[in-house]
Amino acid sequence: MKMVINNFVLITPRAVSPAGTFPRIHPPLGAISILSEVQRAGFACCLIDSAAEGLKQGQLDSLYQPTETENLDGVEYWKTGLKLSEVIARLDKIQPDVIGVSCATIVDRGEVSRLVKGLKEVYPTTPIILGGHEASFWYREILGETIFPIETIPGVDYIVVGPGQPVVADLLKYLADPFNREMPAGVAYRKDNKVVFTGVVNFLPNNHSLPNYDFIPRINLPGREKPLEIYAYIGNPQAGRNATFLSSSHPISYFPLLTSYGCGFDCRFCDTDRNLIRYAVDNVIKIIEGFKSIFDIDYIDFIDNNFGGGNSLSRSIASEILSFVSREGYQIGFSNGLTFESMARNNYSLIEQFAKDGNVKHIAFPCENGNDRILKMVRKPHNLELVRKVLNVSKILSGTNREGFFIGGFPASDDSPAETPQEVENTLKLIHECLEDNMLHQAIFLTLSPVTREYRLIWRNLYPTAPFEHCLFSKKTGIWPYDNSLLDDAHERVNLANQKLGLSVTRKL
Repeated sequence: MKMVINNFVLITPRAVSPAGTFPRIHPPLGAISILSEVQRAGFACCLIDSAAEGLKQGQLDSLYQPTETENLDGVEYWKTGLKLSEVIARLDKIQPDVIGVSCATIVDRGEVSRLVKGLKEVYPTTPIILGGHEASFWYREILGETIFPIETIPGVDYIVVGPGQPVVADLLKYLADPFNREMPAGVAYRKDNKVVFTGVVNFLPNNHSLPNYDFIPRINLPGREKPLEIYAYIGNPQAGRNATFLSSSHPISYFPLLTSYGCGFDCRFCDTDRNLIRYAVDNVIKIIEGFKSIFDIDYIDFIDNNFGGGNSLSRSIASEILSFVSREGYQIGFSNGLTFESMARNNYSLIEQFAKDGNVKHIAFPCENGNDRILKMVRKPHNLELVRKVLNVSKILSGTNREGFFIGGFPASDDSPAETPQEVENTLKLIHECLEDNMLHQAIFLTLSPVTREYRLIWRNLYPTAPFEHCLFSKKTGIWPYDNSLLDDAHERVNLANQKLGLSVTRKL
C-alpha cells in the first residue's frame, strides 16, 4: 500500500540540566543536515527544536516559562523547552505523515522516551523514525534487546544507524512505496520480535546536500540588519558565554562549524565514530557563506572531533580552511577537536599558523588527566611531556583564551587498575602547575561520565532502573571504586584555583 508523504517533521527534545544550571544549547547540526537532504529529495519538511523554540517563546512572551523542574529518583532537573503538549499542538497544525526524533546524547534518552510515548498515543499510525549518535550506538537496546526495561522505547518504528544524510530520504521513499522499493541500508527495526539491521551505509559527506540554515529558529533585534539565531541570542552555545573572550557586551552571531565527521582516534571514554571523513575545502566555504548569508558571523567555533589531525591530506584541508577564515577576517575558536598530537606535528606548525593569523580567540586543550598511566589506559595519543611542551609553545598565542579540561574517576579497564585517589591528586597538581605557569588561563575538572558501551554497561548493571539523566550529570555514577566525594572535592578545588588567580572562566559546567 502506497503512502502519501507530504510532510516530514524532525523533532529535537528539550534540553536537560541539573536544577539551577542553565543548559548549553546550540544548533542541532545533524538534524539540519538531514532535513537539507530530505528537502533536496523533494519532501516538505521542517524542524521543531523543542529547546530553542521554548526559549524563543520565552523571549517573545514574558509570561511563558520555558523551563520546567522535574524530580527524577530524588534529583531535581531542569527541562528547558517546549512541553509535550506544546509539541503536539505544533504538530497538529502541520499534520505530519512521518515524524523523526533526534536522540543525540545519553541525556536525551529519557526525554526522547517520554516524547515518543506521547507522540505514539496521539499519532498511533504515523511512522516514527529515531536517529542521532546515541540512537545509533544503542539501537538494539532501544528496540527491545535488553534485560533493562528502561532502555527500550517501544513507540519507535525505525532507527537510523550511523549518519542520517544517506539514509532518511531513502527511508521516506521506501515508506511511500514499500512494495516497489527496498528498505535502504542503515536502518534497524523490529520484525517477528527480533531486531533487523539492514547493514552499514557508506557515508561520503561531499556527496550530500550542505546544511540549510533556514531551518534554524531566529529572532529579530532592533538595529540589526539580519536576524540572530536563537542559540546565539541566549548566549550559551557550545563554547559557553563566548562574548566573554570576545569582549562583547551584546549578543554575537556565533557559528558552530563541523568540517568533518568522525575522529580517527580510539580513546576509551569516547564513542565517536573512528572513521575521520572531511568535507572538501570548497564545501566548507559554502557552508560558512550559507550561514553568513542568513545571520552574518561574528565568531566561528570549530567543533570537529579532530580538526587538525588525520593523514597529510586531512591536515592540508585543515590548513586551507584556516587560511580562508583568516583572509576573510573571521574570529575563530576551538571548543573541541585540537589534539596535542596534531598541535605538535611538524614542529608546532599549527600553533605557528594560529600565531601568524592572530584570529584564534579560544582553545580548549584536551589535557584529560595528570597521569601517563591513565592516559595510556584510556588510549590517548599524548603523554604529559607532550602536554607541557604544547602548552608552553602555546604561550605565544597572546590573544587566545587558553582553557584546559581534565577528567577524573576512571574505572579499571582490561588489566589496568582504576585511577587511584593519589592519581586524582596528581591531576590537581598538574592543573595548578598549568595555571601558575601561565600555560592555561583556566581549567575545568570533569568527572567521567559513562557514555561508552564499556562504561555504560558497568553503570547500568549497578543501577538497572536509574534515569539516564543521572548517567551524565551525577558525579556519583558508582563506576569509580573509591569515595566519589573525592571527585566532588577536586571539582571545587579547581574552581577555587581559577578564582584565586583571578582568571576568567569562559565555560561553566
